Amino acid sequence: MYGTLYRMIDTGEYTLTDMTTKINTFWAEGQITADQRTELLEMAVSNLDPEQERPDTQTTLEALAARVEALEEAVAALQNCSGDGDTGSTDYPEWTTWDGISSNYQLGDIVTHNGTLWVSTYNGQNVWEPGVTGTEALWQQYESED
Repeated sequence: MYGTLYRMIDTGEYTLTDMTTKINTFWAEGQITADQRTELLEMAVSNLDPEQERPDTQTTLEALAARVEALEEAVAALQNCSGDGDTGSTDYPEWTTWDGISSNYQLGDIVTHNGTLWVSTYNGQNVWEPGVTGTEALWQQYESED
C-alpha cells in the first residue's frame, strides 16, 4: 500500500485533504507503518499542487459571491420600499381573525386594526388581536414614516 500511495503523491494529482485521509486510514488499519505515514504526509505536503486544491475553493468562492450579490440586491430592494414594498403605498392590510390556517402574522408584519397601525413584535405565528388587553407584548402601535 505504501508504494501505491507514494506513486499517487508523486503524480501531484490529489487534494491534500483526500490524501491525508487515505494515509491516516491505511496507517490506522495497519497497512503502513508509523514511519511510512510520516514520510507520506511530509511528501504529500511538499509535492502539493495548489491547482489541485483550487477547484473546490474556487467553486466555494463563486457560490459565496453569488449569495452576497443576491443579499445585496435584497437589501437594496428593502431599503427602497415603503408600505407593502410593491407599489410604494403605505396602505396596510386590515387585521383579520385567525382562520385556523393562514391568517396569522409574523414578526414585523404591520396591520391596521380599529383605525390604528400595529406591528407584530411576536417571534412566531401571531394570531392574537392587536390592542386587546394581554397582547401588549405581541403588538405595538406603529407610526408610519410618511
